[in-house]
Amino acid sequence: MAQEKETSIAQRDAGKLSEIAKGAVVPPVDIYEDTEAVILYADLPGVGKDDLSLQIDKDTLQIYGKAGGPCAADADKYYSEFACKDYYRAFTIGEEIDRDKIAASMNNGVLKLTLPKAERVKPKKIDITFA
Repeated sequence: MAQEKETSIAQRDAGKLSEIAKGAVVPPVDIYEDTEAVILYADLPGVGKDDLSLQIDKDTLQIYGKAGGPCAADADKYYSEFACKDYYRAFTIGEEIDRDKIAASMNNGVLKLTLPKAERVKPKKIDITFA
């Protein structure tokens, strides 16, 4: 059941990465859902405010971040545990997401995306009148 929800609401784009994202690191992501929204957390260490791009193209939400950090292009690398590459991740979003109300925030290298559900797909309580 959880597998179906992930597939219908937000799934990793199965298509090829765009030219700009070739060789990029796929950041780890956690996705949560409640009655109001789908919340996505992506780890993007080293990405600054001006180096993050979020966009929706048709049904694809794309996250692109350019990592800064201690990468010296003109020096010989002897040892490294920090990937000095760009980050790219894409998700297919369905019609149940209200695209005009998507909100994003970044804190300590963690991107939080709030994808609110459209009003028509939210559970609605029906009042009962008694005669």
